[in-house]
Amino acid sequence: MKIIRHHEFREGRWRNGMGMSWDIASDPTAGEDFGWRFATARIDADVPFSVYPGVDRIFTLFEGGGLDLDLEEKGTLACHRLYVPCPFPCDVPTRCRLRAGPCRALNLFTRRESWSAAAEVVMRPTDIAHEGPILLFALCGAAEVNGAALAAGDAAVAEGRVSVSTQGSLFTATLSPV
Repeated sequence: MKIIRHHEFREGRWRNGMGMSWDIASDPTAGEDFGWRFATARIDADVPFSVYPGVDRIFTLFEGGGLDLDLEEKGTLACHRLYVPCPFPCDVPTRCRLRAGPCRALNLFTRRESWSAAAEVVMRPTDIAHEGPILLFALCGAAEVNGAALAAGDAAVAEGRVSVSTQGSLFTATLSPV
């Protein structure tokens, strides 16, 4: 298991240049041609989201007053509750409209031809057993993963089995090859 502290995330710009993001982990570890990518983003204004052909996203708001995502020809996805994973396709042009000021979100991108992901937010002790990557992010409050402490905003990447407990909300995702 690898613990990644929030100060270790790699700062960058969105693909379309309209916002800031912080990469946590990806496979492969560098470049735009990822199989999966785990990152946080800050959304400061009403802006278009970057388009990623053949990629799905699980978007989880963890700070702010919420937003709406207008997916071209597919309707609106309301992301107004904290800690609720919201999946949507990244190859559909999407415009973000803030509801009440800037927001921060966790993003899990998966290349559709290579990976699928299942995500949930846990608020109680649980065990996760999975043969592929297990991604964890302390959305709020402290958490413990296999005995290692995560502060709010820290992440971990594991495989096999993890035991988690949390004093807040912990994002968990399992990745499976397609």
